[in-house]
Amino acid sequence: MKGNGFHEKSIYYNWGKCFLGNNIIRKLNADSQIEIRALVLPNDSINSLANLNCQIYYGDVTKKDTLKEIFVGLENKEVYVIHCAAIVYIKSKNDKNVYEVNVNKTKNIVDKVLDIKAKLVYVSSVHAINEKKRHEVIKEITDFDKNQVVGLYAKTKSEAVTYVLKMVKEKNLNACVVHPSGIIGPYDFKNSHLTHLINVIANRKLFVMVKGGYDFVDVRDVAQAIIKSCSINNKKECYILSNRYITMKELADIVREIKKIRKSFTNLGC
Repeated sequence: MKGNGFHEKSIYYNWGKCFLGNNIIRKLNADSQIEIRALVLPNDSINSLANLNCQIYYGDVTKKDTLKEIFVGLENKEVYVIHCAAIVYIKSKNDKNVYEVNVNKTKNIVDKVLDIKAKLVYVSSVHAINEKKRHEVIKEITDFDKNQVVGLYAKTKSEAVTYVLKMVKEKNLNACVVHPSGIIGPYDFKNSHLTHLINVIANRKLFVMVKGGYDFVDVRDVAQAIIKSCSINNKKECYILSNRYITMKELADIVREIKKIRKSFTNLGC
């Protein structure tokens, strides 16, 4: 066994070169004995993986036949599959592609994990858990209902985790689930919603701040928790990965303080 708890021949599959995905690979790169494989969509940019120690494979998780190559050569090796690719969708309009990627692709990955008898860490979202009234703190659950959550993204993540846990029960799938909150931090090459907000504040382009807030978590902490989840006996366990609730005003104040920017926006009810 290696000092970090993994066999020398451990292989990590990381689905997607996404914000979280490339941070997971950066953490894994600390151990040169671990083999890392990353799946990237054909013709997609790999800037986020530049200079990282990982083997890049091209394929589409919605098409099973494109996933064959990445699963070759697994004899006598301990394999962990980290499934963190998804479409984060905040619009109210229905989009069939969100369901196809967030739900059907997860089923494809589960089938592959079962075939090779690997361990799966499925990255869900706190949005898969139904919200409490009056801003009560939500807790980790193992029973999910897509009809109890609001929005297409939340419903697809809820349905996907329901399927993963169903396969744990019916097919003896070795899997655990993590539910990150609002992820922020470095190496966000696609400029996600929260990164964009921080950049707008840092560039002095935010002039009005509305009431409200969110639970944020550092992407590096999420990555470390996912890696830790691979090495322990936690089949069927579900973990919320979060820090604390931060108001939009507090977030803006933190960014302004770091950038040494004077207050330059109007608060609407903060």
